[in-house]
Amino acid sequence: MRPYLSVTLSALAFCAAAVPTQAAQVLVNGNFESGLTGWTAYTTASGTIAELPSTPGAPAPQTASVVSFNTSGAGASNALFLNAGVYLPPYGSAPQGGGVFQTFTVAESFATFSADIAAYTRANSLGIGVLSVLLDGVVMDSYDFGNLSGPATLRSTLDFSAALSAGSHTISLQATRLFAPGRGVTSQYFDNVSLNAAAVPEPATWALMILGFGLVGGTMRRRTKADVRYAF
Repeated sequence: MRPYLSVTLSALAFCAAAVPTQAAQVLVNGNFESGLTGWTAYTTASGTIAELPSTPGAPAPQTASVVSFNTSGAGASNALFLNAGVYLPPYGSAPQGGGVFQTFTVAESFATFSADIAAYTRANSLGIGVLSVLLDGVVMDSYDFGNLSGPATLRSTLDFSAALSAGSHTISLQATRLFAPGRGVTSQYFDNVSLNAAAVPEPATWALMILGFGLVGGTMRRRTKADVRYAF
């Protein structure tokens, strides 16, 4: 093997070793096939999310549930079910509801989120629901399904990308409405929830990558000069 080829291959291997790892899924049970495992339900101050609405803090649990629903349009599967709305008057003043959250821990990363969402109404509804994804309490993306004459189902998606610092973070899936919910009148769904995080290389790793590419470039320049010199 020619010396310059050996050096080039070594430099390429050096660069490959410095490339960051592939993105990894950091959420548990994002397709809700295991019910609500990994997720914790919550409500806003005067909101409800239960199939049978009840006063927040009352004996009847204010919890989400999992049902079979065609959230993506590709066929029915387990999905997060929310019956979001305002339990206590005044109605129409501030949206209320709730959802579920999950806390995860990562190294310094760059993360990409995606989810399928849907909303259903069986009647003429003012404000079927605003569905949102929150990262550490900050809304990263949301979709307002608006008003609709039912029965009808609407579908959409949520997505975002963000840099994550090393440590613990919380993803929340939330639905809110301006009005009181009724059983089976309006409902909101999440499915196929994914958060992939790719570790960000340390400064020393970037330096190794730059050095590796420099070795490749220098080797290729020497090879070009040698080829020109011996061409005649």
